Amino acid sequence: MKKLLFSIVLLFSMTIQADKLSDKLTGVWSSERTSYYVVILHDSVKGYEFINFSFEENKSLPVEVVEKGRNYVKTRLVNVDQDYEIFITYTIKKGKLHCKFEGDATHTSVYKKYWIMTN
Repeated sequence: MKKLLFSIVLLFSMTIQADKLSDKLTGVWSSERTSYYVVILHDSVKGYEFINFSFEENKSLPVEVVEKGRNYVKTRLVNVDQDYEIFITYTIKKGKLHCKFEGDATHTSVYKKYWIMTN
């Protein structure tokens, strides 16, 4: 009985932790170093969806979620026009989105959240 109770508590705490990460990640993010914005959506059925786009370049780039962890999400982004592939690991630290880029370019960027205002 103790094992069953422990398992239920552990499963519940993992579910709560996952919800907290998705709540923190969801939104529109960008940095001063790029003209691209990343929109992160999440629901319990589809999971994560990432949309990467630039108004300046008038294009969007396909993003594929490749791995999910307790405190991170890793994606694969391919830019066929510029012939590169990048893996991006997203984590939240102190309310900011930390993006670790690995692949054809390697660096880390810190994104801030943008709020969409409607009339």
